[in-house]
Formats: sequence, structure tokens, C-alpha cells
Amino acid sequence: MIANSATIAFRHLKKNKQYTLLNVFGLSVGLACFIMIGLWVRTELSFDRFHTKADRIFRVGSALMDETSSTQQAVTGPPLAAAMMKDFPEVRDAVRIDPADATIRIGGETFVEDNILVTESSFFNIFDFRLLKGDRRTALSEPYTIVLSESLAKKYFLDSDPVGKIVRVFRYDPDGTGIEFKVTGVIEDAPHNSHITYHALISFKTWETVRPEINGPGGWSNNSVHTYVLLNKDASADALARKLPTLVTSYMSENGDGKHAQQFFLQKMTDIHLFSRLMFDFGPNGSMTHVIIFGSVGLVVLLLAAINYVNLATAYATQRYKEVGIQKVMGARRRQLVLQYLVEAWILCMLSLLIAICWVEFARPLFQSMTGSEIFGLYQWQTLTTLVGLATSVGLAAGFYPAAMLSNFHAIDMMKGGRGTLSGVLVRKILVVAQYSLTTILIVGIVVIQLQLKYVRDRDLGFDQDQIVVFGVHGSPEVLSGYEVFANELIRNNKVSGVTRSNTTMGGGLGNSLCNVQNADGRYVSTTVYRLRIDHAYLDVYGIRLVAGRGLIPGNPADSSGAFIVNETMVKQMGFRDPTEALDRPLELDGIKGEIIGVVKDFNYDGLHQRIEPMCMWLLSGGYSRISIRLKGDMKESFNDVAATWKAHFPYSPMQCQFMEDTLSGEYASDKRFSKVFLIFSAISLTIACLGLFALVSYSVQRRAKEIGIRKVLGASVANILSLVSREFIALVTIGLIIATPVGYYLMDQWLINFAYHITLELWMFAAAAAFVLIIAWVTIGYRSVIAASVSPSDTLRSE
Repeated sequence: MIANSATIAFRHLKKNKQYTLLNVFGLSVGLACFIMIGLWVRTELSFDRFHTKADRIFRVGSALMDETSSTQQAVTGPPLAAAMMKDFPEVRDAVRIDPADATIRIGGETFVEDNILVTESSFFNIFDFRLLKGDRRTALSEPYTIVLSESLAKKYFLDSDPVGKIVRVFRYDPDGTGIEFKVTGVIEDAPHNSHITYHALISFKTWETVRPEINGPGGWSNNSVHTYVLLNKDASADALARKLPTLVTSYMSENGDGKHAQQFFLQKMTDIHLFSRLMFDFGPNGSMTHVIIFGSVGLVVLLLAAINYVNLATAYATQRYKEVGIQKVMGARRRQLVLQYLVEAWILCMLSLLIAICWVEFARPLFQSMTGSEIFGLYQWQTLTTLVGLATSVGLAAGFYPAAMLSNFHAIDMMKGGRGTLSGVLVRKILVVAQYSLTTILIVGIVVIQLQLKYVRDRDLGFDQDQIVVFGVHGSPEVLSGYEVFANELIRNNKVSGVTRSNTTMGGGLGNSLCNVQNADGRYVSTTVYRLRIDHAYLDVYGIRLVAGRGLIPGNPADSSGAFIVNETMVKQMGFRDPTEALDRPLELDGIKGEIIGVVKDFNYDGLHQRIEPMCMWLLSGGYSRISIRLKGDMKESFNDVAATWKAHFPYSPMQCQFMEDTLSGEYASDKRFSKVFLIFSAISLTIACLGLFALVSYSVQRRAKEIGIRKVLGASVANILSLVSREFIALVTIGLIIATPVGYYLMDQWLINFAYHITLELWMFAAAAAFVLIIAWVTIGYRSVIAASVSPSDTLRSE
């Protein structure tokens, strides 16, 4: 029976090519979108779950608190790990990780490497990263030892065994000439779904050797390491979290008001990638909001394709009245008829699935470049089984309604044509409304996202980012010792307008500390400030405007012993109405006592996702990590001059640089990728919706062909016919727009919460999206209606 039904189905699909092509195209595109988004969502949800003990691994975060705010961050002080091992029996093991970068020299070659983790042997006990060569117990137990990643080992030593070899690392070397590190192991490259990534591991003992004080009482305020703990199998994370305040009271000092300025909390490792929004995370994390939105978009596109199938199937079913009537007269039972139509639907869906997989392979590189992550597992048997089940479910669910309705009619009614007997009209209207509601929500999303990204591009950040190129120093001794000569030569170049140094780059996340400052009431209060150490030229090079006081003056001895410049936000938090009132107020930060000499206008040093917090700048002492150069004139020509000067002065130091506008643009890379993906899938959904609408209008015109012919004979114009055909469908689309508006408003309002500074949702945004959808729908309807109205009445009425 099934074989016979399949044969009939193939014949029917082959005979009705337009119907088959429309359905296969719509379903295959919908399935392809769903597959790609589904694989991406699965990857995002799988982060860090490959560790066998993932459910027992927690990161300890810290919250810095002052009288007005609390800042949560992913880093803690180095002594915390040992204290938790000592005080809490729930903790089985702990590890400290400090992300760093370094210049590495092998033979005559020099490399600048980022993503180097300073850590300890317990790294291998807690995590499941495999050590391919070396002894996991001793690889990181001694100072000045390094474990290379598999890819880095191949880069440095090709196919030879690197264990026991020596590399010179320009980090933790007191004299700046580099120090020899022994390679003690090779570790596998971190999986794509790990939030902890690395190019190499350096033993924590190295840092402890150079700065033994980090494990002392002062180390508790040195918030610089990521601390992970592994709990015992029977331990309760909630119970441990309740004990964490005892660490503060036992090991950390109080403020003058008797309060503690820092608290600790636990963060489940498997939650970090999608839920962590802490300062100083390892890198940009994913977003559960994006996962939900993308997952919803994938379901919406698939749902739109399924709705198209139902609409086309119910509409096209009316052309098969006589076929079904003859089958009933010949003795076909209802079960046989239903089976025939379900087999036909299943075959069509399987064909669509095969084409969808081809779509996925074709679009995979583009999708991966847009999302910034790879998608895996399409050809795993679990995935393929799921997809076959999904396609079968879509086909059977979408095909059951027309099959059941057709098989339920009396044969004599169907032989007469069955006019008005099929009750699928209401269903089709509801589905059209649903289609355009969902599509409009997506278009609203496009409008709001693009406006927010434009707002990000155009907003005044409070400093001039244009034509600034930032060079990384990476601890290079020749750069540190030769800066003055290098900078003086550049300043004499008419293609350079300024050169300056700093300890970090804006947009990369500033460090923070607690400082004591005298407020407007004359009281000393403790507050969290973000730190930026600069030289005398920094404010001028970056165009940061002073609103009170002065900047740093070259040669002024007072500036080297505690002269601080703060921003307007800090002044307001201190309780001053006028910035000038904050001048000369005492301030202590990182053990340096001084006073406020200047106040700068607020500027966004960390992008628009984060609100501007109190920040403090003071003069560099010792090393620095960034050189910023402002170019003028032709950018390419000016940059080439600077690059040539760098190579002439620092021949052994690799030149790594980035334009400031690119650095800041990178802060919104995730949002830009989100925008592109959203735009493409919204366009696909609108195409599918219009495809279904075009098919339904075609069906309506076909059914009313003789009516249209009679109206034309009686004098109806093309405009009259267009109005007649389009009236009903435009009304349905309009209802969909009305339903979509409040839903779209809620969803976009939730997305904008991710930005500290964002646009305000306004009615015109939704009106513009609705107008766009309505115009596209009207063009779709109008095109088919005009064709129908242009047909000669003699062609449509000749059979009467």
C-alpha cells in the first residue's frame, strides 16, 4: 500500500511542477536556516561541558564596593586559592590563572605572543586539557618553565620534540633583557567550545619568584588572577558561597567606617560563556540573549516555511476534488486517502531536507564568518536522525490537515466540484496573519539594531579616536630604552602630530582599584576607580578636554609624586557640584598619596556597553605597554613613515599595531555579527512569506478567473480588479502588523538593555518597518493581480 501511495505521490509531484518547486524551495530554505542556527546554538550551549568535572568547577569572582556602587569582576587576589583550600573542606583543589602576553625569542627569530596563561600544576587536575608531552605533575612546578600549545610547538620547532628546549621570554625579567625558560611540555590546543584558551602556559612559580609579596597580605588587593576551585563530589556550592564572607573578615582589612570593600561569589564554569558579564573576563563571551533570539529566528523561519506548506497544500487541495471523488467511487477508504497524502508530504519533506543540507554546505563559510564561530556535527548520526525526524514531523503535521479534510468529503459533492465545502479558508487567513506578524517582528529588529549600531558609530566618545595608531611594547627592552629617541624623531616628522605612552589601551578594559579620597563633606571615603597611567602628552594626543585644573607638565617634580587627574563622574560621586571644588583634594591610590590637579570631561574609555565609571589618571613610573601615535595627512603614507622609523630604531622588536578606531570597533564586533545574521535571516523570512502570499494570490486569481472576466466585460478597470483581489490580503497583512508592534517593542527593549548608552524606541521605527512590509506585500499581490486583470475576458469565458 505504501509503495503504491509513493508511486502516485511521485507522479503527482512531477505533474504539478510549480506546486512542487514552491514547496521544496520554501521548505529547504527554512530547514537550512534552522539547521545552521541549531548547530550554532548547540555549540554555544556546549561551552566548557567537555570537562568531566564541569559540574563541580566554579570560578570565584569578586565585587568591589563603595558607598555608591558595586563593580563585579572575574579576578581576585593571588592568596585566595590557598586560603580556600585551607579553610573550606568543600574545596578539593584550586588553580590560579593570569592571562598575559610576551615577546619570545628563539634563535634569531622573535615572536610576540598573546593569550599566555600564568598558572600552576593543579591546572591539569581540574581541567581536562590533555598534556601531549611532559609530566603533568611537574611541568609547571618550577619557576621559568613553559608549556607550549600544540600549534605553537609546531610553529617554533616544526616536527621536533620541544621538551627540554630553551626559549627566551621577555617577561618576569628584572633587567629587561629576557630570561631563559625551559619547555617542559606540549598541551593540546584548547577546544573551540572552551572559554579558557591559550597559546602557552607559564609556571605561576615564575611570578612568585619575581614578586614573592603577591602571596602576602598585600596580595589580597592585587586583583589580577582568575581563581577556579574544584568542589568535592558531595559538596554544596550554595553552602560554600555562604562561607565566603569569612575570607574577607579573616584576611582583609576594613575601611575607616568599619566596612569591607570587597566580597566574593561563586560562578559556575558552564555558565561563564553565556551568562558572565564581569569585568576582566578572559575575552568576549557569548550571550544567552543572542542564543535565544537566534534560536527563535531559526524556529520562526522554519515555522514560516511550514505555514507556507500548509497554505499551499490547503489551497491546492481544492484542485483535487474530482481526483479524490473518483478514488472514493472506486472504493478507496479514508485511511488509504490520508496515507496517500501523508506519504506525498513526507517525500516532499525528505527531498527538501536533502536540498537543505546542500544549502547548508554552500552557506557554511558565510555563516561562520558572520557569527565568528564554527559549526560542527552536521553529519553525526544523532544530528541526522534528529533532522529526519524533524522533517518528517513538519511534513506530516503540515500535510495532515488537507489530507484529513479532503478524505472526509462525500464523493458526490466532490464530483460536483466541491465549491465552498472546504473549510480551509479561515485556517489560511490565520496563517497569513501569523506569517506577517513574525516577519514584521524581524524587520522591526533590523531597524532598531541598525539604528543602535549607527548611534554607536556616531556618538561622541569624549576623545578623538581618528588617525591614532597604537603600538604594543610587549616588554621589549630596546623599545623601553629607546623610546625617547624614537619619539623625538617622529615629532620632527610633519606627518605625525603627537606621540604618547600609556599602560593600556582604551577600549581594552582598564584595571580598577579602591582609592581613598576626601569628598565634599570633608570625609575620607573609599571608592572604586578605573586606572590609566599616562605621560605628559596623553591628553593632547587623544584630544581629552580638561574642564578644571591642569594636566601633567614635563619636568614638574610635583607631578611624579602623586598628581592625579580624575573624570567628571568621579567628581559627582565625591559630591561636588563644580569640578573646580575637587581640585587639591587629597587622594590615595595603589599606595601613592597625592592630590587632584585636574578634572577631564567624561569619555567612554570602555565602549558603550559599559557606563562611564569614576576613573583616575596619573604619571607613568617605570614600564609601559602602549605607544600611541597620531598621524596627519595621507594615512597610508604617514603610517609607512612611522613603520620605517620603528624598524630603524627597533630592528629586533616585532611591530604589532592597530588603529584606535579598529580597536574600539572590535568592542562591537559581536553586535555587528548579530546584526548581519539577523538581517540575512529576516530577509529570508520575508522572502518565504512573500512566496507563500504570491502562491495564495495566484490560487485566488485562478479560482476567480471567470468572475474577473465577467467584471471586465461589465466595464471593470485593471485598478478595480487589483482592488478586488488585493483587498482581503492587505487586510490580513495589516492585522499581522498590528499584532507584531507590541511584541517587537518588548523584544527590542530587552536587547537594548545590553548597552549602557542606547537609542530610545520611538513609534516611527515601528511605522517604518510596518510600511516596508506592507509595501513588499502589496507589490507581491499587485504583480499577480495585474497579470490576472490583463488577461482577455474571451480567454477566461470561452468555456462558458
